[in-house]
Amino acid sequence: MESDLFNGALPFPINFTVLSISLIILIALIAFLRGVIGMFFGLGCMFVGAYCGYVIYPRLPELLSNFIESPSPLLVYALTVISAFCVYLFLRLLVGAFIISPFRKKERKPLLRGPIGMILSLIPASALILVLGIALWTAGTLLSVDYTNSGISAQPGTSQEVRPFWARWNYALERDHLGHIIGKIDPLSSRAKGAISNFLVALRDDSAGAELSKKPKVSRVLRAKGINELANDPEVSELLRKGDHVGLINHPKLKIIAADPEINKLLNDLPVEKIVDESIYEKKEGFLIRKESRLRLDQ
Repeated sequence: MESDLFNGALPFPINFTVLSISLIILIALIAFLRGVIGMFFGLGCMFVGAYCGYVIYPRLPELLSNFIESPSPLLVYALTVISAFCVYLFLRLLVGAFIISPFRKKERKPLLRGPIGMILSLIPASALILVLGIALWTAGTLLSVDYTNSGISAQPGTSQEVRPFWARWNYALERDHLGHIIGKIDPLSSRAKGAISNFLVALRDDSAGAELSKKPKVSRVLRAKGINELANDPEVSELLRKGDHVGLINHPKLKIIAADPEINKLLNDLPVEKIVDESIYEKKEGFLIRKESRLRLDQ
């Protein structure tokens, strides 16, 4: 099942739609029993936490570089999530202590519980699903590009395990109905930024670039206005050389191109991770074997 978020790691497949429906049912049951007042306050806290994560995320690599040489995208993403969660938790505790608890003590009869609570719970449930979808797209983007870079940097003939599930979340979400919709409305444009970044990393190897150019749909993307200029941009080349994928994904020029409707149309339904892997590796006995490479010296 191509949309399985765990790529067969669990006994049963779980795609984003199934996960979302499970969350809706769980939240509806909680609302039926306890009401939705606390959920709406929690929703506000979640959005504040998510916004803080959004602000912190592009600035973390520069901050971490003062203590760690070339901080990994996984570390940057993990610290972003932890920071956002801490803000949410702090606000949630404040709201719970000073607003929700006093309100419930004065509450004489259940308010916004039962069937009404279940219906209203669709609002916080939908918001949570949207935030979760964007978080998975963003994580998948970083981890996917990082995996592609590890392949490009590998010596020819060396073996690599098939792309792990966390490095193919983009691929799984793209093939899930609800995940695909969130990818299109994602204000961070993670879907397009991930695809373009994967291609830019793969183009560091002229052999992989030649393989990509043989595919008509990919060739149209690579020849699109702005993509070729981006691949030869000195700042982008330096980010690729350093392996600063957070900086790459958040580069202003890449953001502009990723928001272009024509580029998104070309990328629509394109299995980018699969195509990139095929340009870098050949498959033998369940393992990926690095093909011959010609790395560009300027990157």
